[in-house]
This record gives sequence, structure tokens and C-alpha cells, in this order.
Amino acid sequence: MRQVTILDFPLKIGVRARQHRESLLREFAIIALGGGDKADVPKRLLEIAKLHDERYSDLNPEADDAVDRAIGRGEEFIDFVVNVPQQIKQDTVDLAPVLIEVDAYCRSGDLLTLSPPDDIRAFWIWFLSEFVRQLSDESPRSWRDFSLPASPTPGAPDATAR
Repeated sequence: MRQVTILDFPLKIGVRARQHRESLLREFAIIALGGGDKADVPKRLLEIAKLHDERYSDLNPEADDAVDRAIGRGEEFIDFVVNVPQQIKQDTVDLAPVLIEVDAYCRSGDLLTLSPPDDIRAFWIWFLSEFVRQLSDESPRSWRDFSLPASPTPGAPDATAR
């Protein structure tokens, strides 16, 4: 097991990101159940989400409890450490292309659950990249120090706005 240090975890955005994930997974489960031409992306995301939940959801109950307590106290940010297997690095890298497809799928406008707002998209990029970065022996980077480069596509949303 390896340690990953999460610095300045933004509690309000983290809660909204979790709610968005749950809404998206519920809607994708309905689409996947119905099958058809539009079910491929939802099925892949559901498979990956199930795999990640099975592998990683119960590894760090102390961190989950610390986040819940900080939310209850009304704090804005929290630092915590999680213990994860090295395998999470490759699993996270493998997840990235599916998340890009999911985002495009959500932007198509056929869903009740919309593509995440820029702050939630930036949060997920930061949070997931911390596992890849730190398991590649890079130092932790806090949420408050994180920013995305300017969008290379004219007219695309600015994900650095928080």
C-alpha cells in the first residue's frame, strides 16, 4: 500500500461532485438497462464505477469519517491521507478516456443529469490526478494551488474558474 496526501480538499465542491456522480450513475443504470444504441458509454462507466467501488471504496474509512466530521463543522477544506494500492494509478489512467466520453455524452443534451459544471470538472481532474502524480513519486499539490491551463479551444469553458 502507498500513501496519497490530499491537501485542501474542498468540502462543498467534493459533496457536489459526489452528488453529481451518484445522479449520473443512477441515470446511466436506467439507460444501460434499456439497452440500445446509446447504452455503450453508460455501460462502460457503470462497469468501471463498480470495479473502482469494489477495489477502493472501503480502504480508508478514517478519511471518509474525517471528511464527514469536517462537513458537519462547516469547514471549507480538509487535509487527509489515504492508503491505496499501486494499482489505483493505472486504474485511474484507464478511467480518463471513459470520463472524456461520458462528458461528451452528457453534453449531447439527451440526459437529465447535465455535464458537470467547470468547478466540479476541475475538482475531478485535480483529485484523480493526485493519485497518479503521487504514485509517480511527485509531491502533493493542494486544491488551492491547482489550476488547469487555459482551454485550447476557442469558446470552450474555462475550467479554472472556481
